[in-house]
Amino acid sequence: MTLDCQLDSQGNPKKEKEQKNARYVGCREQMEIKRVKQIETNSPDPWLSRKLAVGLAVGMFGYSYYVFVVRLCIPMIRMERDRLGARAQGLVYLVICHFLFVHFCWSYYMAITTSPGYARDYVPKTDPPSEEAEYITVAGQRFEDQPMSPKMLRQSMDRPSTDVQGEKNGQLEMREIRDETSTVSTRQPLNQPSTAAEEDVIAENAPAVGALGPNIATALTSAVSPPTSLPAHADGRPTSIHESRERHSSTSDTSGTAVSLPSTTIPSVPVPAHLSKPAPTLSPQSSRPSSSSFLHFPEPPEDYEPASRLKVERIPPFTPVLKLQYRYDPREGIVRPFRSHRCRHCAAIVLKMDHHCPWVGSCVGARNYKYFYHSLQSSTFYLLFLFLSLLIAQTLPLSSFTPSQRPYPGVDGHQIAIIALSFLFLIFTGSLFAAHTRLILRNMTTIEEIGVNRMRQKERNALQSVYGFWNFRAKRETREAWVRRWGRLGKEGNLWWLGSNRKNWEMVMGQHKLGWIFPIPAKPTHDDGLHYVPNPRFDKDGVWRPRKDWPVELRELGLKEKKS
Repeated sequence: MTLDCQLDSQGNPKKEKEQKNARYVGCREQMEIKRVKQIETNSPDPWLSRKLAVGLAVGMFGYSYYVFVVRLCIPMIRMERDRLGARAQGLVYLVICHFLFVHFCWSYYMAITTSPGYARDYVPKTDPPSEEAEYITVAGQRFEDQPMSPKMLRQSMDRPSTDVQGEKNGQLEMREIRDETSTVSTRQPLNQPSTAAEEDVIAENAPAVGALGPNIATALTSAVSPPTSLPAHADGRPTSIHESRERHSSTSDTSGTAVSLPSTTIPSVPVPAHLSKPAPTLSPQSSRPSSSSFLHFPEPPEDYEPASRLKVERIPPFTPVLKLQYRYDPREGIVRPFRSHRCRHCAAIVLKMDHHCPWVGSCVGARNYKYFYHSLQSSTFYLLFLFLSLLIAQTLPLSSFTPSQRPYPGVDGHQIAIIALSFLFLIFTGSLFAAHTRLILRNMTTIEEIGVNRMRQKERNALQSVYGFWNFRAKRETREAWVRRWGRLGKEGNLWWLGSNRKNWEMVMGQHKLGWIFPIPAKPTHDDGLHYVPNPRFDKDGVWRPRKDWPVELRELGLKEKKS
């Protein structure tokens, strides 16, 4: 049997090769392809798919309210024969249930109706930021200040003399120094004196000092040699070095015997203003005199201990998350504020994005994160109350239902269903409530915690590969060494850690304790998603620095907290 596609490919080697290399795409690859297409698109998901889970949550909580109030509390209050408790018990259940249910409805309504905060509504559009000029330094000078390459030198030497003369008449003069192998052309301003005579004197009389370079050698020669001068002419003009040499050669007689002259010291050449720096003064305790070197190094302090190299070093990420070039989004043409990310479901940049929650129908960001936390708080306590009260009501001793008083009402299927659903959702909401409480105390989002957990997993794998599975002591000592050099990963290593759990909590929940319980705006100020202060333990690009590079007042804080 031959398919039509096979008939089309017969006689065409290209199509036959493509058909031969064709393979089935698995489910995981299909999901990855769909995810990439979703990231590249600029339109959000359909409205129905984003709000479907919201309707499901409203239906389940409404059904739980009906079962608990109508099928459990009302029979108790009316003292019906199929009741599962007394009237007072029913009244207490009814009051607690209404308080928790109203609190949940209020917080859930605020969470789904409050916008998470989109960057396009607060940040103006700008052009792409230009890359900052990064200069390569060679021997203490910027790269563009280094001597020209041979190719550039040849081009400059081949220019017409008129150009050179015009450049002379302007601000610069050309000085050519030719040796046996190459020609070097340097430029120096007219207002600075030539240093050729200085270099000649130093090279001939102090070659060891001249090896340090002209600038250092000139400063050292002027600092060590006493200032003396050559004999002057009759008219008062100073004698140059070349004239001194000619006078010395002319004193020899014709027979070859030299005439002795009075010995003179090598004169010191005047140091230019841009090179005249005071010689460093060293204290007697920190200086070690040496007759063979002009360099004196201070003694290290008594408590100095060289850092021992670890078998496994901590390597933090070097992503410049604070740079403008990194935060620029070309699709919206704006620079993303700190801690903002682009959501592929909403197709927008969300301020302080935590995650995209289907139960809220949108993203959880800076503007609705507090209300989302309150909804987790109220739903956890509400589901816990439903589960315990219905479980107790359904497991009463059968001896309390005597035939003389009233018959046993039997098992209510609706209540059994709510017990099962409340237990399942209690595990889900309870774990989220505990996790986000921890995130608030650390001043982190879910996306930021994923990055920290990824780094923690890499360090765990590195320790496992070096020390094996059973060497727990070596692993603990390595982690302690990391803390001494870098700090704790979740605190000092957190770019937005404010220094204490109380400050982190108040930044999200406010300072008024009433706002910690009810879903009202945080007071005195709320988290707007635009203004954040980075941790001073990071550099200006958002890269974690070691402890020795922190501000002095912060270097001992983490160690003191750990010891206490």
